[in-house]
Amino acid sequence: MRVAWNDFGLLDDAGFGSYEKRALVALAVHGVCDAATLCRDGDIPTSKIYAAMEKLAQLGLVELRRSRPLLYAALPPDLLVERLNAIARERAEAFANASSELRAAFEKLPRRLKSSQARVDLALGAESHVKRHLSRLAGAKRRILSYLERGDLAAIRAQREQGFDVLKTLARERERSGAEHRAIFGFSDRSAPPLMAFLRDFAAATRTLAGVRYSGEIGHPFHVVDDDIVILALDHPFIGEGRFASLLVQDTALAAQLAHGFDQLWQRALKNLREIRAWPGRERN
Repeated sequence: MRVAWNDFGLLDDAGFGSYEKRALVALAVHGVCDAATLCRDGDIPTSKIYAAMEKLAQLGLVELRRSRPLLYAALPPDLLVERLNAIARERAEAFANASSELRAAFEKLPRRLKSSQARVDLALGAESHVKRHLSRLAGAKRRILSYLERGDLAAIRAQREQGFDVLKTLARERERSGAEHRAIFGFSDRSAPPLMAFLRDFAAATRTLAGVRYSGEIGHPFHVVDDDIVILALDHPFIGEGRFASLLVQDTALAAQLAHGFDQLWQRALKNLREIRAWPGRERN
């Protein structure tokens, strides 16, 4: 049986073994056949075929037809791929639900780096900022303080368009841990309309924040996690995507200073969007 096996490499990424992949493809060619046919055309040892088919049947990827000999029936391509997608989602959700235990296991590992070597981490580029640093907010146990500006909104939106919704992840982890997350959004005449669009598009995640306020831009976005970790975002107008790097610093003194500044800004910040709806450029209904 001539098959371009490279075309089915995604099955390897999905966690299927070689025999399971070969059996699934061989069955798709025949539509309905017995184990002997799958062994012959899929180059599968007789000792391996029944275990492979049992797994595929349990996952709902093939149908069994009780007869002598036992026959297997392939699903239509659309239904098969739909089922594969469902399996991938189920596995991803199961991993996410168990990730807190994995995080705890990593945190228990002995550290060989000296504290001075582990205090600062640099992430280059907007993608690395979101995936490497913003995702660290998911590990908060007590509280998160976030001051965000236009560069943050653009970076978060761009990564969601690429398939990584960091705010959705943070919302799920906040619900699990009970950590308090307050956010202040900085805006200006120019950035108010994009801010409103962002809050509308990400409403499902932002509505679960413990508190949201709005302030004039100060030009220095940051996050404080558990009074211990600080994330400082770096933007520049000459850089195409604006956000060119971020620093993650583990320093309780710096965290305390920024938390104090955040609390002072919080007291002065606007409490709701009605106070900025007159900004130029806002979309009209």
